[in-house]
Amino acid sequence: MLAIFDIDGTLIDSQVVEGQCFAETIREFTGVSLDTLDWSQYPEATSSGIFRGCLQDHSNLTTLEREFKDRFLERLRAARPQHPHEFSPLKGALEFIQTLDENNDVQVAFATGGFDTEAAFKLDCCGIDLASYPHATSSDSPQRHQIIAIATQRAERQLSETIYFGDGKWDVLATRALQIPLIGIGRNIEKLQSLGVVNTFADYSEPEKLRAAMNALLR
Repeated sequence: MLAIFDIDGTLIDSQVVEGQCFAETIREFTGVSLDTLDWSQYPEATSSGIFRGCLQDHSNLTTLEREFKDRFLERLRAARPQHPHEFSPLKGALEFIQTLDENNDVQVAFATGGFDTEAAFKLDCCGIDLASYPHATSSDSPQRHQIIAIATQRAERQLSETIYFGDGKWDVLATRALQIPLIGIGRNIEKLQSLGVVNTFADYSEPEKLRAAMNALLR
């Protein structure tokens, strides 16, 4: 079994600050303010997807994206001391991943809509080394379903043995496109339930129930 985890809202309790840092960096690079910080309103709810959508006509997008993600990371680092709770893991998250790591029947991977440097920083804040796990980010693709598929390939697994942990509408859409099961985690479980997600948890404080849900979904 392959358990792939999103990061923002799923493993760390990011809420407002990350979006503000992203919007400030967009404004710095483009002079334009984002219409909303509700990522579900964008065609591609990923860091690279939103960035490229704002600068799609730029002649040197690759270089500019590299500069953008570096500046965005600077803002995240500067914001962490004032908002440590938004860079902290959900209750029980680290213990749950450690338990899965110790289980020979489960492999852990990460697939996130954030940039690679952004993802590594956020997991490092939680004591997790991203480089130690198969992973994919929006530095690999702006499309979330492709990000999940790439992470699966890098883990040398099949989608048929994959479960995804996520917290957003975009995760629902991506997992349905890939036809893989989703376990909803975090603050948005009521929204996820309204979208038809059956297995939802506020955090990782009930690991036995989480494992039971995983086993039932891939029975």
